Amino acid sequence: MGVEDKGHFTLIDYSFFVIVFVVSAAIGLYYAIKTRRKDVSVDDYLLGGRKMKLLPVACSLTATSLSGTTLVGTPAETYAHGTHTWMFCFNITVTAILMSYVFLPIFIELKLTCIFKYFELRFSRKVRFMASGIYILTGFVFLSSTVYVPALTFQRVTGVNIYITVTVLSLLCTSYTAFGGFKAVVWTDVIQLLLMIGSYVTVIIIGIQAAGGVENVFESAERGGRIVIANTNPNSRSSILAYIFSSTLTFLYQFGLSQATFQRYLSLPTLKAMKLSSWILAFVFGMFTILASILGTIIYANYETCDPYTTGRIQKLDHILPHFIQEKAYLFHGFNGIFIAGIFSGSLSTTSSYLNAMSGVIYEDFISQKLPSLSANTANRTMKFIVCILGVIQIVMIFLIEKMGMIHQITVQCMALNTGALLTLFLLGALIPKANSKGALVGSLTALVTTMILIIGSINKKPEPTLLFRTDGCINNSSNFSLAPNSTLQFVENAGDSEELFWIFRLSYVYFGLVGTVMGVIVGYLTSLVSGGSRVRDQKLLATFVRRKLYSEDTKLTNINQDNVPAN
Repeated sequence: MGVEDKGHFTLIDYSFFVIVFVVSAAIGLYYAIKTRRKDVSVDDYLLGGRKMKLLPVACSLTATSLSGTTLVGTPAETYAHGTHTWMFCFNITVTAILMSYVFLPIFIELKLTCIFKYFELRFSRKVRFMASGIYILTGFVFLSSTVYVPALTFQRVTGVNIYITVTVLSLLCTSYTAFGGFKAVVWTDVIQLLLMIGSYVTVIIIGIQAAGGVENVFESAERGGRIVIANTNPNSRSSILAYIFSSTLTFLYQFGLSQATFQRYLSLPTLKAMKLSSWILAFVFGMFTILASILGTIIYANYETCDPYTTGRIQKLDHILPHFIQEKAYLFHGFNGIFIAGIFSGSLSTTSSYLNAMSGVIYEDFISQKLPSLSANTANRTMKFIVCILGVIQIVMIFLIEKMGMIHQITVQCMALNTGALLTLFLLGALIPKANSKGALVGSLTALVTTMILIIGSINKKPEPTLLFRTDGCINNSSNFSLAPNSTLQFVENAGDSEELFWIFRLSYVYFGLVGTVMGVIVGYLTSLVSGGSRVRDQKLLATFVRRKLYSEDTKLTNINQDNVPAN
């Protein structure tokens, strides 16, 4: 059987592929029918009534975090730039610690439905509306990138037009999200996570066998410089400094404080369950990160001496995983369908979570503010309608994705915008008692503008060169291949160019969220001090360790005042 035959989608492949989506749609239909004759409250639709079980919620958290970008983009990143993404394990562990001991205790006491309500309680309604607007606008870009990834993969192995795929995928995801609500999203996430794990592990095993064993994979990665443990070049996308200081903040917001993850935490009944779910997320996400990095090195080992990108067999590095599946990882009739369905599962889980989350934000922060007397049924129908509108906008946004570079970079930049503007507000609100509404507004806008300036300034910046690719082992080695400038040494030398006037634009894009957040917090704090500061009346709005300090000071002050009160 030739390579072309292996990669071709057969009727069996399509059958396995379709089954996954039929199951997802069936779950949404089941919950739609189940709740048809009941009055479904906003809590029920967005949080499952706050009575969800730990295991499905933890699975849903993980599936939401594992977008198609992780499943497809991370192996491509490893193939081109080395195994630096293993450091995401550090980021997600720090996120679990900070969520468990700083933020989750606040949110469980406040009993919120929309996370941006916190900003109104802590600062003002203006801050809440600004934060909601930023989340919604950046959410469109992030949603579109998550759908684009599996559609790109599907086009590679089937030839089906990418716009047809994204339209069908978006409509399917929109339908079961709209009509099934939060419970449908969670239970489809569970099934999709199991499929992702199974298909990923299977491809890794097949890839190791094709490369001649684990030892050959490791030796090949060593020869090609793909084993990157700790890159100390601060201007590189793989810099250990970027991971420690920048990616940690991005992870804290995206996998801890965004509305999509917030809804899952708040769907659990106890703080203990919330903390456990954050640690399960950290473990499983870390496992997937390692697997994705390993898969990237396995793909490199199979193509060490004949790179498909350099030889023109693929047009984008993001195509490397589907190309590998098509050419090397064929196992049995139907396997291509199962694996591609696994990639789609990562996208479906992320997409459905964000559609559900964004509909909640739009309803809670804008519609219910204007129409507070809506009945439960009307609110439910309104949120379903919002999900449908968001699905249409998502499809339209897809047309911009192809023009925006590598998927990994697009996603990180989108995360940086959210992180800079919104994490600034969370840090000011929970950790800095003196922060007030003016400081929050100015700080968040400073973070947003700073991050946007950095992103715009990097548009014309030359992309970071890849590690070396080889073609000396290709069968038609006499062909005139044109090797791209992809030397790590060349990048290090260019990074030291002292003639660059605006040196900050030479920062790797992975620092953008860090720079924006730091600037936002500093400016927000100083603005708060200049404008009179603040005294937080409701201590539940602050982190517990900050509360204890304030409680101690307040108690001491109260005792002094009572001692000085003259007796009647």
